[in-house]
Amino acid sequence: MIAAAMVLSVASTTIGCTMIIPPREAVTASEAGPAAATTNPEPEVAAGATISAHVLRVLSGDTIEVELNGRPVLVRYLFTDSPEPGEELYNEATKLNQLLVGNADVLLVAGDSAQDEDGRLYRYVVTDDGLLVNEHMIAEGMARYEPKSDTSLHHGAMAEAETAARELGIGVWR
Repeated sequence: MIAAAMVLSVASTTIGCTMIIPPREAVTASEAGPAAATTNPEPEVAAGATISAHVLRVLSGDTIEVELNGRPVLVRYLFTDSPEPGEELYNEATKLNQLLVGNADVLLVAGDSAQDEDGRLYRYVVTDDGLLVNEHMIAEGMARYEPKSDTSLHHGAMAEAETAARELGIGVWR
């Protein structure tokens, strides 16, 4: 695990990923959603609000299942679109995501949207050492940046990460 952390540290420094440790703010228990990890009815949460969670499973390059308040909840990475099952690089994107957050404690940071069209929480995901996973997946070419607006908390950094990956011709930009 220490070796993986060192590799990530070097990779994020080389690639230029944002390392953030946002302030921890209290979020209501309603953010945990229902007992089933399928949909998450949730009231609006202020952009930048944070909550800690433990990753139970990595489902793809942009979706994880976390435990919030004792319940499994699906989380989709905000403004991040990785290859789907059956598409080229799906396995690689999922493996990278597993390396970054598998069985880890993470910080979920709310953006402009509470949940996606499938009812999953829509969040920025930050590792305990401050790595913004959404941006890292984009910088590695394992996901595309899909902004819904240019007012998102990390719009500039994520757009720059995609531009760099595209110019390098890596991952989905090969």
